[in-house]
Amino acid sequence: MPSDAASPAEARRQIERMLAEPALSDRRTRAQAHYLLWEVCQICGDPAAALDHLAQAIALDPVQTRPRRAEAPPPERTVLALAAPGDFQANLPLAMLLDEPTLLHTLWIERPGATLPPLPPVDCVFVAMGEDSCRRALLLEADRVAGETGLPVLNSGAAIAGLSRDGVCAMLAGIEDCVVPEQNRVTAARLRHELPTFPFILRPESSHAGIGLARIDGQAGLDAYLEATAPAAALFAAPFIDYRDADGLYRKYRIAFVDRVPFPVHLAIHDDWAVWYYNARMELSAERRREEERFLRDPVAAMGPRAFAAVQALGRRIDLDYAGLDCAVLPDGRLLVFEVETAMLVHDRDPPDLFPGKAPAIARIVAAVNAMIDHRSGRMSTAA
Repeated sequence: MPSDAASPAEARRQIERMLAEPALSDRRTRAQAHYLLWEVCQICGDPAAALDHLAQAIALDPVQTRPRRAEAPPPERTVLALAAPGDFQANLPLAMLLDEPTLLHTLWIERPGATLPPLPPVDCVFVAMGEDSCRRALLLEADRVAGETGLPVLNSGAAIAGLSRDGVCAMLAGIEDCVVPEQNRVTAARLRHELPTFPFILRPESSHAGIGLARIDGQAGLDAYLEATAPAAALFAAPFIDYRDADGLYRKYRIAFVDRVPFPVHLAIHDDWAVWYYNARMELSAERRREEERFLRDPVAAMGPRAFAAVQALGRRIDLDYAGLDCAVLPDGRLLVFEVETAMLVHDRDPPDLFPGKAPAIARIVAAVNAMIDHRSGRMSTAA
């Protein structure tokens, strides 16, 4: 039973794990139980167990089907996502962007050239993998698999592979009012001899969500960072650009592109330069939440026409059916790009009483994704 000291959320996760594990003994439910435990173990902070459950699930059945309520009406559309094994950050959480009328299957691709299992009938294929240098072969394999289906395909594995931090820097070069800090691939050993100009940003090559991220302000900080880093470790070094506004706060905007059209997702406001939505604690400030809601209602007014025009040009330049952007607006009105990728989290699970603008904003993104799928599949949307 859950520990008496466990929080309600932790207790619920322990119960979910206890309920799912007995399903492993039933051949009919074993694969789906492993998929469920992959999710639960990540939430419980047990990544090694999570990846082990995912590997066992894929071995039993590489096609995962999102459960549907028994009383749910027939699906309006059916999508096959192509995913790579990994944690939650490895792939776009497509289930959060597809509402209940959409039946979602996920084909997990472990290695190039593997024999494909029988695939369910679907309307289109969606390459849901995120960029990572270690997944380049799988991204190209996703293109091969998608092409063999003969179905409409959303996103391109080859295009996603081009969204490395240095790849994005080169891709977006020349866009008016768009500032993309130069990204240099270095090793820890090389940094001991070739120093960028202080201050600069360091992060591991495949890092996301701030893992291993540091601002290096001087030699002492660099020595401390390198002391904890293997000499051959691959890193990205980039100049630090101070994006504080006049009130001393840092603002990070998240935008989703659906069929190249930008939609606001959230705004995180913090007094620290290293800001993410989870550490901004927006729930503690009504004033900051009101500012976020203004952004969700009217991103052009919130960001300024100069920056938003750069956002629109960026969406056209990356030319993906779905992608995400994390960015800021510099004091002079230009856009500062942090990251472009396809696996960014988009959800409406924040408390509606505190964040009343979030659900309508995400609903607009979901509707746009559904409309894009219907259009590419040659189907008429039932919402039309």
